[in-house]
Amino acid sequence: FIYPISGHWIWGGGWLANLGRSMQLGNGLVDYAGGGIVHLTGGAVALAGALVIGPRMGRYNRDNSANVIAGHNVPMAILGAFLLVVGWLGLNAAAALGFSGALRGLTLQAIVNTLLAISAGALSAMFYMTIISRLRRPDPVMTVKGLMGGAVAISACGALVAPWAAVVIGLLAGVFVCAAAAAL
Repeated sequence: FIYPISGHWIWGGGWLANLGRSMQLGNGLVDYAGGGIVHLTGGAVALAGALVIGPRMGRYNRDNSANVIAGHNVPMAILGAFLLVVGWLGLNAAAALGFSGALRGLTLQAIVNTLLAISAGALSAMFYMTIISRLRRPDPVMTVKGLMGGAVAISACGALVAPWAAVVIGLLAGVFVCAAAAAL
């Protein structure tokens, strides 16, 4: 129910897509590969659901200190993340195929920027967790979460930024994912 409505606002020539044109300000909202509609809407709904349902059983102690609930199969989670990376490359490259005119040849740029952001997200999460953890070693689960954070963050602008900006986006996303996981 939610995705068709919010998706039409941007992708279907809806009010956000035409906002800039109707006010003589140029283009309206441009969402490259779903970073605004798909990921932002999904994240907002997931956060609302988590607030309504509440924490998992055993997540918090009586003194409000948090318990870490470890993943059940870390190698499979890492394999799943790498499979998602392959799909993400196809998603961002396919989004660039929809461009016309001068932007038509940006498919390779989308692939390079996606790989750079994903790699930077994984590295920043790994280094961040190494620095702040008591054990002073990388956490593979948080590294994979940083990898996925970099993929989500670059989805809004995959072919439309310079490679150095894709690295910065990935670095920030990896650290943000670690900080958000600790806060939530």
